[in-house]
Amino acid sequence: MRTRRQEFIGVAVALAVCWAGGAQGAAPPQRCKEGHAPRAFPATGQTTSYRVGDDGNIQADATLSYTDNGDGTITDNNTCLVWEKKSDDGSIHDQHNVYTWDGAFDTHVATLNATTFAGYNDWRVPSVKELQSILNYGMNFPSVSSEFNNNCTTGSTVLTGSCTAASDYWSSSTDTIGFQFAWVVDFNSGRVLVDFKPAPPRNYVRAVRGRSDLGRGDEDELEQDDEE
Repeated sequence: MRTRRQEFIGVAVALAVCWAGGAQGAAPPQRCKEGHAPRAFPATGQTTSYRVGDDGNIQADATLSYTDNGDGTITDNNTCLVWEKKSDDGSIHDQHNVYTWDGAFDTHVATLNATTFAGYNDWRVPSVKELQSILNYGMNFPSVSSEFNNNCTTGSTVLTGSCTAASDYWSSSTDTIGFQFAWVVDFNSGRVLVDFKPAPPRNYVRAVRGRSDLGRGDEDELEQDDEE
């Protein structure tokens, strides 16, 4: 059980973090490397308004923000998830590689982990919500921010460019109405659909690592530390 003093300290720390964020403007990219980095729910990226009160008018949630780490990965500065970049060089990262649902796990992710891509071996297939979090509904063909789509020319690697196929990407999430189907995210239009898991290879994969912990604040983490 927490004491009043511990509760006071928790509140003081939370206020200090909020004050620092307000004084410095947007949180710096390195915030995700800190032990108690707060997470923020990413906005859609839509800034055009078609009527008062719509998404483009309100522009709720945190502005989309990413950092190219220079090692073939991109960090989402809101969720702190780390994403695999895609290339156009015929490698395991090539944007044109397609897979069955099982192949996304057993071939693509397994290869990244076996080769310790970017120094890590905990790559995984993202959930459908994680995939949706990097959609930019202010863009199309593909529906992503520039960090995921720049200098994508023939031969570009994950170190020299960033590619995104404007099509469907597998998620690790199963459709509970029919377990033979899994959710996919269409990076052409931003739609979320389902596809047949055993279908011939036709969908793409972008691996992710880390966890977002959205909604988990510094005070929650301090309470966990106190209990330990």
